[in-house]
Amino acid sequence: MSFLNQFSRRKFLMTVGASAVSSVLLKGCLGNPPDSTTQIQQVSAVNISPEQAPETTKVKLGYIPIVEAAPLIIAKEKGFFTKYGMTDVELSKQASWGSARDNVEIGSEGGGIDGGQWQMPMPHLI
Repeated sequence: MSFLNQFSRRKFLMTVGASAVSSVLLKGCLGNPPDSTTQIQQVSAVNISPEQAPETTKVKLGYIPIVEAAPLIIAKEKGFFTKYGMTDVELSKQASWGSARDNVEIGSEGGGIDGGQWQMPMPHLI
């Protein structure tokens, strides 16, 4: 009972408020943004035999801007798609999982996407 007497409602609200304000202020301290002099190293193209070459070099991939999209974005920026013969890859940010699903059903010819980042049940549900 003495533990509960030590903390008042006012002290609790002050602590929560201070924590919220400090978390907002520290949000910008997560890292420095890249400066304009930062260069991304491009990888050199690999000699691909005709039987291993992709069927198409053009694809439009959708992604939801969350951590799981990092492999697609990094592969595009570092040139991994080009390295393995996919010279015309476009990444398209999607508004939600529902819009990504609908855009796959439309297809890239109709302004949608060919594929992209999915969480496991989505391909089965489509």
